Amino acid sequence: MKRILITSVAVLALAACSQQKSEEAAPAETSAPKLDVQADTASSRAATESEVGAPPEIDANVAPGVAFDFNYTFSLPEKKIAQAQEAHARMCSKLGISRCRVTSLNFEKQRDGEVNAMLAFRIDPALALSFGRDATEIVEQADGKLETSVARGEDVGTQIVEGDKTAGQLRADLKRIEAQLAIPKLSGDVKQRLLDEQRHIKMRLAELTSTRDNQVEDLATTPVMFNYEPSEAMLGFDRGTAAQTGLSAGVASFGAIISVLAFMAGAFGPWVLLAGGAFWAWRRFGKKKAVTPPVE
Repeated sequence: MKRILITSVAVLALAACSQQKSEEAAPAETSAPKLDVQADTASSRAATESEVGAPPEIDANVAPGVAFDFNYTFSLPEKKIAQAQEAHARMCSKLGISRCRVTSLNFEKQRDGEVNAMLAFRIDPALALSFGRDATEIVEQADGKLETSVARGEDVGTQIVEGDKTAGQLRADLKRIEAQLAIPKLSGDVKQRLLDEQRHIKMRLAELTSTRDNQVEDLATTPVMFNYEPSEAMLGFDRGTAAQTGLSAGVASFGAIISVLAFMAGAFGPWVLLAGGAFWAWRRFGKKKAVTPPVE
């Protein structure tokens, strides 16, 4: 009996030790998948961003004086295009008129049901890129995707400096001409030549001023344009794929054949019916040929 009791205690002690070891090992086993999940999430996020094809994020400090503009093309179901436009407009409204404003809007539904739409903004340069990415997320939530994205940058700052130098030279020439016009007893030809030069310089200065104002606006606000196109699938194939393109061509060809047959039926059908009716009337009511009796 004593041996049995000692053996039972030993078994219980070993079981307790093994349970404690398994509990200590459990957190290590559960923590590893968490790291793997985080790595998978990060990699999937990076893959998603690469698939989306969003424009690259460039630090403004390395591109001083560069004016950017962004152009996106989204494809999504036709019934959701207007909703996407409204959601994008609300995004701009939340930023405030000082940081975002709508500059152009277009929504056009064709007679065949196809929808073409566009929405343009002027956005704070620091928010332009993130605005486009948030807009892409809204489209993806509406069963759409980003088809194309174009980012352009132009060194407007250097152009402004060069334009200011040119304007300074023109103003100096204008003062010189005004001083010459103030000389008394100028001949008519000389005075007319000076007046023509003065008018030309003023026109040139007006052009430079207008260009400079546009360039300053491009630096102060970034133009962002969203284009929307339908992405209705045909027989499970997305728009733009080779299979869907082939199916669309086949449907268009079949429709063309039906149209030709309908045209021929409408153009020649009445004449065919008229000829058939005349032939039937002649066979039914026409004069029958005399039958020659058989010779005995």
